[in-house]
Amino acid sequence: MRNSAWSCHALIGSQVKKLVGAAFCENSTGEDSTGLRRRGSARSASAPEKPCSPDAAPAKVEAPSPWSARLRTVLAISFLWACAPFLLLWAFVAWAHHRVFGASFARGSPKKQLRVLVTGGKMSKASAVARAVGRDGHKVFTAEIMPYKFCHTRFCTYVSKHYVLPRPTVQPKEWEAAIQAIVAEQKIDLIIPCTAPVESSAYAHLRERLPPHVRVFAFDGETSDELDNKFTFNQVLVKAGLPCPETANMECLEDAVGFFRHKEAQPDDGKRYIVKPAVYDPKARTEILFLPIPDKHRQLEYLRSRNASKEVPYVIQEVLENPEYGSFAIFNKGTLTGFEFFESAASCLVYRRKGGKDYDDVLELNRGLGKAMNLTGQLTLDLMYTAAGDMVPIECNPRIHSAVCTLEGHQCIGAAYTDLEHKPCSDAELVTSKPDTFRYWVMDQLFLMAGFWKPKNCHKLSLAEMATGNDAILCGDDPMPFLAMYLVQIPSLLALEILPGTPWLKVDFCIGKIVKEGGD
Repeated sequence: MRNSAWSCHALIGSQVKKLVGAAFCENSTGEDSTGLRRRGSARSASAPEKPCSPDAAPAKVEAPSPWSARLRTVLAISFLWACAPFLLLWAFVAWAHHRVFGASFARGSPKKQLRVLVTGGKMSKASAVARAVGRDGHKVFTAEIMPYKFCHTRFCTYVSKHYVLPRPTVQPKEWEAAIQAIVAEQKIDLIIPCTAPVESSAYAHLRERLPPHVRVFAFDGETSDELDNKFTFNQVLVKAGLPCPETANMECLEDAVGFFRHKEAQPDDGKRYIVKPAVYDPKARTEILFLPIPDKHRQLEYLRSRNASKEVPYVIQEVLENPEYGSFAIFNKGTLTGFEFFESAASCLVYRRKGGKDYDDVLELNRGLGKAMNLTGQLTLDLMYTAAGDMVPIECNPRIHSAVCTLEGHQCIGAAYTDLEHKPCSDAELVTSKPDTFRYWVMDQLFLMAGFWKPKNCHKLSLAEMATGNDAILCGDDPMPFLAMYLVQIPSLLALEILPGTPWLKVDFCIGKIVKEGGD
């Protein structure tokens, strides 16, 4: 039955691909643009085939007309709903399997039922966390900003009530008042942020103004800011004696000029460097030039064009070697309680555990970092290889990662989030995925097959590969978020783009949003 469903929808995809056609290819070439989330932001440190020159004029790509954008949007909605029978069948099979054969996960046994608020409801990781704590018997509430009123997480079996919040970056006072009101109304004990990068800092600094009994499962504001900045994070690694790439701070043109003048006075060690924002900035210029170069005037103008300042700092970082990997870790009072290591990409919607020596090395690196900083919260590292073959972290995102989807089902994952005293007593209690765990977003793969955007900086699977894994959202005990993401949340967002005729780059089914140029 499953194979025939795949064949049917492969046929649908081939027909839609013909309809999408070349008219929409102009929308699908920017997958690594600034509009994309930085799930694999380490890509900026890898060596593209042709780095851009700051003097070269960017290629002129004619913007699609509003009617062209509208047609593409309508086709996307139509394709999603055309797949509804397949999605409903798959969800029913998963539900029936759960009812007949029992749960595929192990429930924890918490000492006390907590009232938990999970924010960032549009994200797949939010529904994963809601299930993790809900399965242990905690009472779960969720929240998200507009325009994500119909986010998939609100349909989760374990969610008691959903709230719509103001944007903390636009209405910080109103946002905080809304959070405080939810905390008071529902007697919240714990807040677990699963938000976008631009919102994460607000939650890190929120704990200072909450009632004393309310915990925020995130690093405190000072620690979060230190880890989020590529230079200060690099200095944390240096002080802890952990491996890291050479990184220098750039808060003005003179910083960069002095750095390269010092390098020129030394024997050439073959290292090349790139300049990138020290803190996530979706609107930052993306031209890449490997420095130093013989043309010093061109180099100076390039460095000047970064417009680095104390308010908008940059870093000068050693160029590393592909491939790119990521790690996700959960900590409690300096102890590593959860870990995943995976092959990454600029647009990563396929997750499977990467084992071997690198897995062990990165696990120990996270253990050392957690102990050195006495961390409690969640941490994502982007890692690449040095020329000597050593894997090192190039930057840190002090927040949850979508790779949490591979950890679902572990008996200790709920405790890792909710138990203030939880510490693994054995390797079995460390929350890790099974070696054969394989997760992807099925509609992402079908949209790739249909030609809505090009498979650039992402993982494209064959139908045979897809048959060996499972959708990252689908769970037999909680099938509604799977259906709601593909048939409610994303169509509702696409519908908002019809009247304005807004061009978009792709649909990111993992973080549940429509990716546009210059987005967050």
